[in-house]
Amino acid sequence: MANTERGPDGLRAVERTVAVLNALAENPGGASLTDMVRITGVPTTTLHRLLGVLRGTALVRETPDGRYALAAGTMVLARAFLDGLDLRQEACEVMRGVVEETGETCHLGVLAVAHVVYVEKIDSPHPVRMHSRVGASNPAATTAIGRAILAYSPEHILAEAIRASGTLGGPEVAEEDLEALLAAVRQDGYASDLQENEPGICCVGAPVFDHGGRVIAGLSVSMPSTRFDPQEHPKNGARIRAAADELSHRLGWTGDLTGGADLGDFPLPPRARHPQRPQRTVER
Repeated sequence: MANTERGPDGLRAVERTVAVLNALAENPGGASLTDMVRITGVPTTTLHRLLGVLRGTALVRETPDGRYALAAGTMVLARAFLDGLDLRQEACEVMRGVVEETGETCHLGVLAVAHVVYVEKIDSPHPVRMHSRVGASNPAATTAIGRAILAYSPEHILAEAIRASGTLGGPEVAEEDLEALLAAVRQDGYASDLQENEPGICCVGAPVFDHGGRVIAGLSVSMPSTRFDPQEHPKNGARIRAAADELSHRLGWTGDLTGGADLGDFPLPPRARHPQRPQRTVER
């Protein structure tokens, strides 16, 4: 008997299976057999047989009104994927790309109440660069990563960052000023810190989202002010935004606001089209 799992026919069956599962993922409420034929292009008889096999593996179910939808078996696969993710591990390759492209230091940071804590960094190859260390923190309201995260955080988180501003060792930020800065982040897709947190250091950062559309971290690229070029700043913003988007997608973000996400009143940014610190000081 021929092995139908190999060769062109077997590969085509796999491709059709993936197409069916993707089509159902895009129609969480279910789709009729007719709709599935139209969406996938798979012939009716073949599709009916394929859906029957998928029902037997608990990946597809039939709803009471006769439509087809994803079943509980897909949750097992999704959970295995999420359990295997490691934020720092997933970020490192993306961060190396940022450093190679910009020649500057890249940080990964997370929000801890009103602080940003730096959980990973890749240094610039330049002999003169900013000095920082993993595990250090800075006020969220005055840093590029902090602003990128706060722009998509719930209201109570933002209120705490404003309340703590000026008491965490950094400059105080007025509520109206911070709100204007965060509005610019949501419009541009990236945040800036041009020597506002520490003299001599300029940064640009962008938010990182998880599979549910929640902001969980931020990426930034940082440089001494002596190498900061205002004309290159929007380009660096686009670079870090694209890198943060890539990391978000590695973590399962689809780019769409999904049910259950708690983003306050703010929408997610569109995908980019192009391609931290304790005390930040300059090493010489």
